[in-house]
Amino acid sequence: MKRIWRIICAAALMSCLFGCALSRRSPEPTEVPNSSVTYVKGADFTGVVRSVDEAAGRIQLYNVLMDEDEEYQYTGATEIFSKNDRDMSMSEVEPGEVYDVYCAHTGDKLTKMKQSQSIQEKEHVRVSFDEEKKQLTADGVTYAYSDHLVVLSEGKELLPMEIASGDEVTFRGVKGRAYSLVVTRGHGYIRPTGYKDFLGGTLTLEGEAILPVSKDMLLTVPEGTQGLSMVNGDLMGRVNVEVRRGQVTKVNMKKYQSQMPNTARVAFEIEPDGAELYINGILTDYHTRVPMKYGNHYIRVVLEGYSEYSGVATIRDPGPTIRINLATEDTGVDTDDEDSETTVSASSDSGSGSDSESDDTDTEGVSAKKTDEDHKITVSTPVGAAVYLDGTYKGEVPCSFTKVIGSITLTLTKEGYTTKSYSVEISDDSQDVSWSFPDLPESDSKG
Repeated sequence: MKRIWRIICAAALMSCLFGCALSRRSPEPTEVPNSSVTYVKGADFTGVVRSVDEAAGRIQLYNVLMDEDEEYQYTGATEIFSKNDRDMSMSEVEPGEVYDVYCAHTGDKLTKMKQSQSIQEKEHVRVSFDEEKKQLTADGVTYAYSDHLVVLSEGKELLPMEIASGDEVTFRGVKGRAYSLVVTRGHGYIRPTGYKDFLGGTLTLEGEAILPVSKDMLLTVPEGTQGLSMVNGDLMGRVNVEVRRGQVTKVNMKKYQSQMPNTARVAFEIEPDGAELYINGILTDYHTRVPMKYGNHYIRVVLEGYSEYSGVATIRDPGPTIRINLATEDTGVDTDDEDSETTVSASSDSGSGSDSESDDTDTEGVSAKKTDEDHKITVSTPVGAAVYLDGTYKGEVPCSFTKVIGSITLTLTKEGYTTKSYSVEISDDSQDVSWSFPDLPESDSKG
């Protein structure tokens, strides 16, 4: 009997201990941990709007936390708020804007978007890039950026280096990091034609650039109304051009060419070839027409082995021709007013030149870039495109040309394709430079 009693007591003790253990392992949960605290789910990430497809109900975002591009679904139930909590619709959401993004538990749908209040936003700024360091400068402040930086112009994506130095953008980012750039004032192109008489002169874009006039020019200029002028000696031409973003505008400068008042363009025919011409004491190149004001001018022609000629030519017509033939016999000066030509034969008369203002082409103010004559810039793609460096033609891709130092604008153009410009910084590092640019997209319309 005692043994049976011990077994019953032991079983009761084990039951008690086992029940206590179960009780310790499975406490009753607390329904409300702290009724005085409201728990709110935070944003899943900060996202930059890359594009919105309202028809499909989808939005592409650059997730700055993960540094990745992602696509999400949204519905009419998706809440969208401005910085000041104003209700918005998806049609008000602009590419390039930055939002705090809230996702459903499934991870592929948006429940809420709110314009981020921590973002720096700067309008109408100009930017420059350091491609190697992945840095950009906006309003004198340097920011890092990634390959996913959102860069847009009229809703189309660009490479950062497609932003020209004169373009204006809206910048969005945080301290030390850029998120998006949206071009608000871009650039187009001017292709001058009919400007043969201005070659060697000076071209001016109002407030933008002064450069020498050369053959086959293509100018990258800010969009809007631009004043273009060319000057070569006594010739001048000026026109206002309406430039559209991304488009090439042709301008026939012959239509706007005019001659300065009381000034002639004099042609000299001098024999033998190689003689030197002095006008009012100044050595003058006479292989092209020479601008000369109406009135008297002291003329002197010299060549070793021939008699020197000196005399006075009276200019009273806009386009005379003066012929001088160095010979041993003295003859007079014949003037034929009917055809505005003056024939001058050699004379042994001597005289002294008088001081006069030079009529040579004034190229003062034309900035010349530093060059590295020992090294080259090579452009290998897109094949067949014409290459322009700061508006001057350099050849057809593939091509090479002398390396220049500093900030340049490289423009690529091809018939039937969209013209593209790239702003590039070239270091003075005694190295050759090689570039391969993306293929030009087909043009929607003829430029």
